[in-house]
Amino acid sequence: MKRSAVCLAAALLALALTVQGGEKVWPNGTPTIFVGFGAGGGTDTAVRPVIVEMEKYLGETINVVNMPGASSAVAAEHVMSQKNDGYSMLSTGTGIFGGYLVQGTGPNSYPWKWTSWFPLQGPGALLVNPAKSGINTMDEAIARLKAGTASVGMAGFGNGPHVLMGTIANLAGIKSEDVNYVTFDGDGGVAVAVYAGEVELGIITFSAGIEHARAGNVKALFVNQTEPMKLTDSITIPPIAQVFPAGKDLPMLAEAWGILIRRDAPKRIIDKLEEAFRHAVKQKSVLDYAESKKLNVAALSGEAADKMLDYQFSAYGWAMYEPGRADHTDPAAAGMVKPDKWNWEAEKKKYGY
Repeated sequence: MKRSAVCLAAALLALALTVQGGEKVWPNGTPTIFVGFGAGGGTDTAVRPVIVEMEKYLGETINVVNMPGASSAVAAEHVMSQKNDGYSMLSTGTGIFGGYLVQGTGPNSYPWKWTSWFPLQGPGALLVNPAKSGINTMDEAIARLKAGTASVGMAGFGNGPHVLMGTIANLAGIKSEDVNYVTFDGDGGVAVAVYAGEVELGIITFSAGIEHARAGNVKALFVNQTEPMKLTDSITIPPIAQVFPAGKDLPMLAEAWGILIRRDAPKRIIDKLEEAFRHAVKQKSVLDYAESKKLNVAALSGEAADKMLDYQFSAYGWAMYEPGRADHTDPAAAGMVKPDKWNWEAEKKKYGY
């Protein structure tokens, strides 16, 4: 009887694996996703809930290893140096690929060399502390920036908030190199610095400062998305175009964090990852996490993911190159079209469409 029970359990397990994943996706070992930033950072925390659900769906373990360095270039180059067998993957943000090339840190990491999945997007926000800075509106912030009397806190050059702030400056007629940036350790550190009055303005991925905004420690002048964001019954943050009409296209620059695999990895593995991803982004744990952090469930894959990645590739590269922050490679020579000339119908040929 006991033997029959064991056999039945084994049969049911085999059936479950057949229904969900069929044969093992990785029959020769355990795959690893190398996260290009440290544990507990925005990328790390944004992808882990999705990976957990993908593991459940596939019935397999996926190792997650943090490999910070050079804004994920270390991890990206490591994955590119491995066999194209689908056992090594990358997790990073969308915008860093442009920075790799103009800074010379990631010579092999062109976006069209990757297949990618982006579950969540984090809109940026511009923070102020009116009591400390005297700034209450976007118009007042722009005026202070033009006068050169406002400092802008951010987590680092070349990340999503920096590119967003540089683009805002350009649209407002301010040279991006004239913005007085002050760097801090992470977006959370920027929010604290704004609250303390160390800087007048702070540009961040909003999920990192949302609790400070909820508590009223800081005020978000906008959120970089197309719709208002209701934070509490008394706090609703306007979308960027409402307070800065020139920025109507800026939501395309909202940072996203994803899982990427070499484009030449086995199609069977890529197809199974796509299937698991589509399942994962619908699960309650992922939806609850997104809501708690006020992230948007983008669920981008295939051509939609490639399109966003390519646009940000160009925008980030030029945003780093033109102010003289990176001059290892001319963006034009690296295949980066300026954002105002960018056209997906021309660009998508690089991706094989």
